Amino acid sequence: MEIRKRDYETTFVLKPDLEDEEKQNILQRVKNAISDHDGEVNEVDAWGKKQLAYEIKDYRSGDYTILEFNAKTTVVNELERIFKIMDGVLRYLVVRNDA
Repeated sequence: MEIRKRDYETTFVLKPDLEDEEKQNILQRVKNAISDHDGEVNEVDAWGKKQLAYEIKDYRSGDYTILEFNAKTTVVNELERIFKIMDGVLRYLVVRNDA
């Protein structure tokens, strides 16, 4: 039985003091994880630096990125694993888009 692809959205907040190259490396690693699980990225929306509602790890602001993608359900665990081990990520959330 083949695993069905679903629409997902992930939002992640990066440390605001990261270099542009580091931000691009994190984004590319997330995109690669999605494509490695037979997924495709539909849209990348970089919001840039925004004020946080509360302080996280001594940071008052963060660099927000929203990614919409279509992939198998196995990609969620892999993305969460990657977000947990990456040093530049303050917060992340992966949700399924149900239309």
